[in-house]
Amino acid sequence: MKTILFQGDSITDIGRSTGTIVETGWGYTTFIAARLGTRWPGKYKVLNRGVNGNRITDLFSRMKADIINLAPDVITILIGANDVWHELRTKTGTTTYVFEEIYDLMIKEIRTQRN
Repeated sequence: MKTILFQGDSITDIGRSTGTIVETGWGYTTFIAARLGTRWPGKYKVLNRGVNGNRITDLFSRMKADIINLAPDVITILIGANDVWHELRTKTGTTTYVFEEIYDLMIKEIRTQRN
C-alpha cells in the first residue's frame, strides 16, 4: 500500500479530527481519498496533516514529526495563504524571499532523509 501525505494549512486541514472517521477532514483530501479508494481499493493510504492557521515556518518546525517520520511515498504541500495575508494586512507574514528559502530548505531536508 502506498501512502500519500497531504500537508499544509487550513485549506488542507478543513475540519480534520485525529482519531475519528473524519481524520482526512471535509475538503479536497477526503475527495481524493474517496476517489482513490473507489478506483483502486486497498492500494493507497491517505494522511492529512494540515493545520489550520499554519505558515511555512510552522510547517518547517513540525516537518520531522509530520512528514519525515511518516515516511510517505508521495507528499503534497499546500501552504502559503496565511503567509501572504498576514504580510499584506499587518506586515507580520512571510516575505517571498523567506518563504522560498524555507520551502527550498524543507524540500532538501525531506529528500535527504528519504535517501
